[in-house]
Amino acid sequence: MRRTKLVALTTSGVLALTLAACSSSGPGGGSKGSSTGGNNTLNAANSKAAALGTDATATSPAAPVPGAKTGGIININDGSAPPTMDPSGIYYTDSGAVGNGLLFRTLTQYKIVDGKAVLVPDLATNLGTESADGLTWTFHVKTGIKYSDGSPVKLADYVYAIKRSFAQDTVAANGPNYQMEFLKGGSTYKGPFKQPDVNFPGVTTEGDNTLVFHLVKKMPAFNFFASFTQFSPIPQSKDTRGNYQLHPLTTGPYKVDSYTKGQKMVLSKNPYWDAKTDPVRHQYANGYVINFNVDPKQSQQRILSGSGVGTTSVDINAVDSSVVSQVTGAKKDQFVSGPGACEYYVNMDTRKIPFNIRKIIAIAWPYNNIRKAAELATVNYEPATTYAPPSLQGFKAYPPVNGATGQGPGDPAKAKAMLKAAGKLGYQLSWYYRNDTPTRVAANNAKVAGLEAAGFKVKAIGVSGQQYTTKIANTTLPVNMGQGVPGWCYDWPTGDAEYPPLFNGAGIANGQTVGEFSNPKITKEINEYSAMEPAAAGPKWAALDKQLMTDYLPALPDYYALSTAIFGTQIKNVVLNPNNEIPVLSALYVS
Repeated sequence: MRRTKLVALTTSGVLALTLAACSSSGPGGGSKGSSTGGNNTLNAANSKAAALGTDATATSPAAPVPGAKTGGIININDGSAPPTMDPSGIYYTDSGAVGNGLLFRTLTQYKIVDGKAVLVPDLATNLGTESADGLTWTFHVKTGIKYSDGSPVKLADYVYAIKRSFAQDTVAANGPNYQMEFLKGGSTYKGPFKQPDVNFPGVTTEGDNTLVFHLVKKMPAFNFFASFTQFSPIPQSKDTRGNYQLHPLTTGPYKVDSYTKGQKMVLSKNPYWDAKTDPVRHQYANGYVINFNVDPKQSQQRILSGSGVGTTSVDINAVDSSVVSQVTGAKKDQFVSGPGACEYYVNMDTRKIPFNIRKIIAIAWPYNNIRKAAELATVNYEPATTYAPPSLQGFKAYPPVNGATGQGPGDPAKAKAMLKAAGKLGYQLSWYYRNDTPTRVAANNAKVAGLEAAGFKVKAIGVSGQQYTTKIANTTLPVNMGQGVPGWCYDWPTGDAEYPPLFNGAGIANGQTVGEFSNPKITKEINEYSAMEPAAAGPKWAALDKQLMTDYLPALPDYYALSTAIFGTQIKNVVLNPNNEIPVLSALYVS
């Protein structure tokens, strides 16, 4: 139940996205969300993010955008390059925004209503029906849907697409594995290429419009999972396997004219897309050019200066520190910021550092000093005081506990007095840090200085970027801080996509937990809440968050990543999706 987000901090201090999904490299290695000291009024949107809802009665077509015009080509500038654009393998925020938003319709999808992500039916007629025992989910699909070549979508195409998502050594590489965990037969099935004659029991059909998914255990959020592109139909007769992503058959408002991996994807209107059946998407622009591996700084400066195609471009990267004064000043009308799905942590190994010492670290932690040294832009983040971001369903803010304020210079004098009283002056803290860029070194020096001033002995071990990702995932190494996931981005905004992978202890061995935390009592609560309907479980997860902070403190919440976008003067209706931190692409239009 994880995605992986590996990010790189550029020498200018901007957090540049390389692979966007659920676990993330944090400060001194953050993601599309950086952090600096102080409070930030621009970031208030994150604190006000509301709980996600569902709307099974959403109707089609999507309500027209007031004043929207048709025509023009929109450029999307992405500092990353997703490993695949195949619908079976899409599992990253950028590829997902393009795939879900423009190309591939799925059983369910999100509609952004007043800044809230609301789950609605897409190719399904409703949000699915869960059986009384929770072991089957039934979806009725819409009829008359066509692919971009004019051929009809058939019920068997959905089944084939699900089976294809198991081919994780080829077309589904880098994709999610919920289907392996929850669908019947999923633990052994290898997909239709390796096992063409195997009767996969995880999904069956009834009549010509009904899909039935058979589960081995309850998954009340299965209809959220059904919004992934793995649920978008694919006709087996037209599957070109590894080349399918180059010219896939699409069901969304756009089709792929060309795709050069790592460089560019060119889209034009899909003449067979039926707006009357689509509750979320539009088809205003004549086409899109998705530019990968762009330099965020150059892209943002070009857009703000209005040079070349900058007037019709949207930059989806974290804001470069060089343009912050513009997007908060004269060019503020070309910038949007809102709640996001990601949060970053300061991990403290709960197996090695006692609770009383973890509380002293919280008092001493020099958040602002570290962020200033890293030259991180203020507009990309909000200080965190909880373990889940505010956009999660059921989120409830509470006052900071145990000194974990998420901001400030720390209080080394108070921390030192607490260490002395505990008889622990000179307690050693150790971690790995990247020593291959000046800003990372500076950020580490600020961390060391703050903790040494508080009476700790520090052993910071510098390694290369390649070594760093391997080191922090190995929780058997002789350090006591920084191991595990530095950050997390949920797959969907309910607690079962946040707390189980981080706090049930199952992922300690492979470095996929926060603070190497494991507690039988907490694991029991997590299992109980995971089996509840998401809306009912929301308050339970919120209470668990506070309990973890108050009674255990396995990590210091660092910051919530904010969604951001910088866009040209001719781009209108930039509405951010808090689930992927990227604008709703089909809602854009050119003035």
